[in-house]
Amino acid sequence: MGTFSFSKKLFSLSTLALLAVFLFCVSSNAFYLPGSYMHTYIHSESIYAKVNSLTSIETELPYSYYNLLYCHPQGGIKRSAENLGELLMGDQIDNSPYQFHVNVNESLYLCTTNALNEHEVKLLKQRTHDLYQVNMILDNL
Repeated sequence: MGTFSFSKKLFSLSTLALLAVFLFCVSSNAFYLPGSYMHTYIHSESIYAKVNSLTSIETELPYSYYNLLYCHPQGGIKRSAENLGELLMGDQIDNSPYQFHVNVNESLYLCTTNALNEHEVKLLKQRTHDLYQVNMILDNL
């Protein structure tokens, strides 16, 4: 009698596990990330890149992207926090002059600034020495 009830429990557990795997596979074909929406782009549509901050693996101190003299957008710098999480994490997301075109091969985008003075050159060299890198956002990726 004991072997029969053990076998019955094992059968019901394996059936339950198989049902759970089946339900997971059936329902896993959807994608949803809270705060995001699906956008379909057409050929050569413009996508503007946003900039977040300068971060380094050497130091724990992040800097605003425009702390260094990068090219500014034509309409001026505008903050564009997209959701509450970005605000809570302290991300400072700004617009940028950089744009990309969907399914178009582009290898050159020229963006110029005024000549740097001695202090600005030292600052740029220091940030480079401290391994700061730019964090850019393209379509929330």
